[in-house]
Amino acid sequence: MDIFMRALFIFALRVVGISVSTLATILTVQGRKLPAILAGSLSSLVYVLAIAQVVTDLGNVWNVAAYVIGFGTGTWVGMLLEQRIALGHAEVRIISTQRGDAVVTALRGAGFGATELYGRGQESPVSVVEAIVPRKQVPAVLRLAEEADSQAITAVSEARIVQRGYWKPDRRR
Repeated sequence: MDIFMRALFIFALRVVGISVSTLATILTVQGRKLPAILAGSLSSLVYVLAIAQVVTDLGNVWNVAAYVIGFGTGTWVGMLLEQRIALGHAEVRIISTQRGDAVVTALRGAGFGATELYGRGQESPVSVVEAIVPRKQVPAVLRLAEEADSQAITAVSEARIVQRGYWKPDRRR
């Protein structure tokens, strides 16, 4: 049973280590220095602990399997955590051929800042509505856009650095 407990320990270490490493990478990309450094350091510590368990008995296939499977599972868990935490901001762009005014009104009515631009699509004039929102609020913005114009084209991209803008106090985080 000791063999399986050690393998389970290695698996758990890898899941935690890779999950934290995934978050550290995202924090680094977003420019969040101190949290990225702390998460990266924790990830390295967990890595050292896990690899030490594996190399003490390289002949144990269970340890190696636990290490490898823990890596894959940790990547998956890290991605789920990142989606759940949803750090940072996103730029939501909504392109409407008919109902741009309705989209802007819906977003502003819900407390979001929205900028309406006018452009020319391939076949007709279009309204381009842009909103910079906390990533946690993206589903709400997309839902409002869909309700206002079910034919609108939507695109979401990361807004790496956001300075100034229209923010209601409860929408900032």
